[in-house]
Amino acid sequence: MGIDDFKDWLFDILNDLDSDILADIKPDDTANTFQLIMVGGNVFEIECRETEA
Repeated sequence: MGIDDFKDWLFDILNDLDSDILADIKPDDTANTFQLIMVGGNVFEIECRETEA
């Protein structure tokens, strides 16, 4: 699985979360990040990068 497949998988998981918690997901493919906008207004960022095992 490459980074792009992983990001697609992660987006699908996040997108299926309860909408009472998560208001929006803003992916940034060039930075390999997702901004998670929560219902209460907080914003969190997830960065994806591939590392050596």
